[in-house]
Amino acid sequence: MRNTLATVIAVGVLASTLASAEAPVSTGKVFTGPEGESVAVIPLTTQGPKGEKQALLYVQGTGTAFDGKPLLHSVNEQSRGVDYITQYRGDDYYTLVMREPHGAGSKKYELYTPGHRDGLTVSYDEKRSQGLKAEDIYAQYQKLQKDGTLAKLAAFNRQERESGQQEGFTKVLKAMNDACGTSVTASIDWKSISDEVIKQYSISSYCGNPLEALGKLCESPVGKKIIQAKVKKYSCQFGPELKLDVKAGAVSFTTQQDAANQEEFATEYFKKNL
Repeated sequence: MRNTLATVIAVGVLASTLASAEAPVSTGKVFTGPEGESVAVIPLTTQGPKGEKQALLYVQGTGTAFDGKPLLHSVNEQSRGVDYITQYRGDDYYTLVMREPHGAGSKKYELYTPGHRDGLTVSYDEKRSQGLKAEDIYAQYQKLQKDGTLAKLAAFNRQERESGQQEGFTKVLKAMNDACGTSVTASIDWKSISDEVIKQYSISSYCGNPLEALGKLCESPVGKKIIQAKVKKYSCQFGPELKLDVKAGAVSFTTQQDAANQEEFATEYFKKNL
């Protein structure tokens, strides 16, 4: 009797241990694109910190940083659609979007991945869905979460963001110099730009507005000649209000993220002060 009772207890403990170790996943679905791209959507039985539904999305075949990495997403359900949202480089990223158009009678899924401007239409793949091993993908998620891979992908990288914006700004400067036949040098005061501003706004566009205005003024021979003579340097910073100043060949621009019509503001200033 003792042996039997001990066996029952041991089996009960083992069953309890196995149950607690089970992956908190539900039956998933796989959606595929026209050239082998795929995304597996695996709902989780656990909720997020605000009580929201969660899912793992496992992307393959897109040639992007998301490939082969199970990423945790919050599930934002709407009246006629669903958004699957993860964190990528410090921002909300909408990886998969489902919409159900009025009267269409069907659901449209679009997959978005880093570096691809447009969404990729994907469709439910029954065969791939039947072969999906959700527990294995969850185990991989745990591994990448533990070694820091997923945290690194989600984290905001200030240096990387500045580098990307600087590249765009350099292109705007080159276009202006080409249009005006000048060799103007330019800089951005990155210390004047908070993390929140650089996350939300295109710094290259804001700081590039006066340069674009100068480029357009160079379309006239008179404007081009004046700008060649009076503009040698350009600097941009963020501040509480719009401001432009030209002294001894140096153009100093203070931009503000909520101010409208900044290129027009710059054009009018240059017409009156150059």
